[in-house]
Amino acid sequence: MAAQCDLCALACGKDPLHQHVGDAERHFCCLGCMNVYLILWESGAIRAGVDLRQTELFRRGLQLGLISTGSSDETRSPAQSADNIDCNRLILHVTGMWCTSCAWLIEHALNNVPGVVKAAASFSSDLVSVQYYPQVLSPQRILDRIASFGYKAEEYAGERNNTDTERRDLMIRTGLAAFLWANVMSFSLVLYAGYFEQISDSVRRGLPFLLMALATPVIFYCGQPVLRLAWRGVPNHTLRMESLLSLGILAAYGYSVVQTLRGEIHLYFDTATVIVTFVLAGKLIEHSAKEKVSRWINVLHRMMPNKVRLLADGRERFVAVGALEPGQVFVVKAGERVPADGVVKEGESHTDESLLTGESIPRGKSPGENVVAGSINLDGVLSIEASQSAGDSTLARLINLVERALTERSDLERTVDRVSRYFVPTVIGIALMTFAGAWGFAHVTVAAALMRAISVLVIACPCALGLATPLAMTAAYGAASRRGILIRDARALENLRRADTVLLDKTGTVTEGRFSLLHLSPCRQRVCQAVLAGNSNAYTEEHVGGEFDRQDALGFLTSIEQYSEHPLGRAVVEFARWQNTPIHDADSVQVHKGCGITGVVGSTQVFAGNRRLLQNLGIRISEDSEKQARAWEEAGHTVAFVGWDGELRAFAAFGDRLKEEAIELAAELKRRSLEVRLVSGDARATVQRVASQMGTDQWQAEVLPEEKAQVVRTLQQSGALVAMVGDGINDAPALAQADVGIAMGSATDLAMKAADVVLISGSLAKITDVLQLSHRTMRIVRQNLFWAFFYNSVGITLAVIGVLNPIMAAGAMLLSSVSVVGNSLRLAHESDMIGD
Repeated sequence: MAAQCDLCALACGKDPLHQHVGDAERHFCCLGCMNVYLILWESGAIRAGVDLRQTELFRRGLQLGLISTGSSDETRSPAQSADNIDCNRLILHVTGMWCTSCAWLIEHALNNVPGVVKAAASFSSDLVSVQYYPQVLSPQRILDRIASFGYKAEEYAGERNNTDTERRDLMIRTGLAAFLWANVMSFSLVLYAGYFEQISDSVRRGLPFLLMALATPVIFYCGQPVLRLAWRGVPNHTLRMESLLSLGILAAYGYSVVQTLRGEIHLYFDTATVIVTFVLAGKLIEHSAKEKVSRWINVLHRMMPNKVRLLADGRERFVAVGALEPGQVFVVKAGERVPADGVVKEGESHTDESLLTGESIPRGKSPGENVVAGSINLDGVLSIEASQSAGDSTLARLINLVERALTERSDLERTVDRVSRYFVPTVIGIALMTFAGAWGFAHVTVAAALMRAISVLVIACPCALGLATPLAMTAAYGAASRRGILIRDARALENLRRADTVLLDKTGTVTEGRFSLLHLSPCRQRVCQAVLAGNSNAYTEEHVGGEFDRQDALGFLTSIEQYSEHPLGRAVVEFARWQNTPIHDADSVQVHKGCGITGVVGSTQVFAGNRRLLQNLGIRISEDSEKQARAWEEAGHTVAFVGWDGELRAFAAFGDRLKEEAIELAAELKRRSLEVRLVSGDARATVQRVASQMGTDQWQAEVLPEEKAQVVRTLQQSGALVAMVGDGINDAPALAQADVGIAMGSATDLAMKAADVVLISGSLAKITDVLQLSHRTMRIVRQNLFWAFFYNSVGITLAVIGVLNPIMAAGAMLLSSVSVVGNSLRLAHESDMIGD
């Protein structure tokens, strides 16, 4: 058994390196490992008796990619994830990807580069996303690695200017190939006529050379992208789609050249040129389709203004939008786009947010209203205070989500990719056997056997197979984006189609989330609280009447709630400001997730929360007070218990409205045979009433944030496939745990990052839309895959038995790609009608 390297623990092989270090003999797999180990030993980083692999230094080296693990990208250790250490993310636009095999090759090659955390290449969008450690790897090395395979990569800047150049080059090659092929076919007819009629010897001798002259630029100039990529795969031991095409093209061309030099007229220059022409025509169609379905991201980029009209000292001046900082005031005039998220300070107008939300109705804006980057100011002049920089705006985050989705691939895509990788060498084997069998056993001529083999190579080109899934998925992303639905994870559409349980958060999801303080009433009990008083014996004292200063209660409550991001806290602060209630600073403020908040105002210890908070603080509620709270909850209100100085003083009752579309959503989900569950941290009576209004009997109340994730896990363990819908920080763990997480447009950053799908407008009707989209998308994918496999299986069979000649095979290959492209683009048109 080979010794293990004392640094990286890999097998040292037959000839390990040995070095005496300290008191022991050390073994190394290579000179690099030995030198690194010696440097670490001499610096004192490694000490005798200490296992290097258990040290933080070793783990850090693994994370940075400095120490090899010997594992592939598919078995990468969790320690190497991007979450464990700072890493950069680079999005590249790659020119020259002709099929999904190209995307797989780039992805596989980059994932094996030390310092790369994760690489994902998308053929449908020509984008490559690379997460890497800048301490180990430079962006230029990533670009060089991609270039070594024959592709051109550059950093993606949003606007696809290089797409025009790529399209123009492809059109020139296609047009020239078609022109020369038409001439080759015309002159070939003269030779074909020679089989039936006598032609002059000069024409017989000279015409083959003319055909060769016409065909040569088609093969080596027009077909250069195909030949170049096939040749680049040779040193990397890679067989791909271009390999099949190149073998067919060069076999037909080479055989014809030999025949020409021998003075024969059995030539196949027309076959070689038609293959190149049809391949280029198919790629031009695919290129147009890819550009169309991924165009939405460029629309988003164009929605971001480059300049902002900054207002300072009463004067306006233009600055670059990147220089805008939170707190600065800028002006947006009628017809201009809002450059950053902010709050209206002066002016009234309407804004068009349709490209962001999918809703065509303009929204009125007045002082105090929020505006989002990318929306259009329709009338009036607005002075807006930036709430965050342009780079952190809602629009910037949405662009990032779309880019991430375009570079991710679904499990189905990866499965098809694996099939395609084995498909190419299998087809080459079938072609060789076809040639040998036709020539050796069927006793056909060498030329006829060669044509059968070429037909197999051409008809089996997996263009349609490679396009079947990614083009449909990208079309779905574009269609979803136009309706204000952003899909962050490619697996979301697959999982949504199979989901059988929908878990809905209550506050801000099925309800408006805009609470208002309805009542602040005194409690009929006084409670000395053991924890705050420092006494282990808590007691309760009933009382009726007594002094109760409502303004004092509101002041204490507001002073601690101003530090809370919870909707109830914001409702208290808004009400207090409307009442001109003094708000004081608070110390030792602590937010108890899912329970409430505590803090010290002056020298007074204040608390506000639910029953769970009272239980944690050692406070008991009398029967009369409990009845009082239950009455509010049964009326559909949310109740918070308020007290200070160890005494429970008041109830705060909040009102929230059920969204109009919530009832329709529950009915539609039930119609689709989905189980609908409501889950909330609110009181049982309140949640039960909301669930009853929605029309569902399945609900869970008083659930903490971490318990929501446990609810999802419990359902999953019972065999359910769960879609979770939420909007708050407390929903993030459940959104991440669910098979599909759906965040509403009002969601916090954390919730949006944890979710697979983001509904920008916050409309519950969009949930039905995305469910319909998932079903339509997967139906289109299945249709594409069926026709792709059908074309290949039938085509190969016909080519093997000699029914299909190479020209017919090239035409059938083009037809298969066109059918897949057309079917996928049909998804985009169908999706535009979703929800209408």
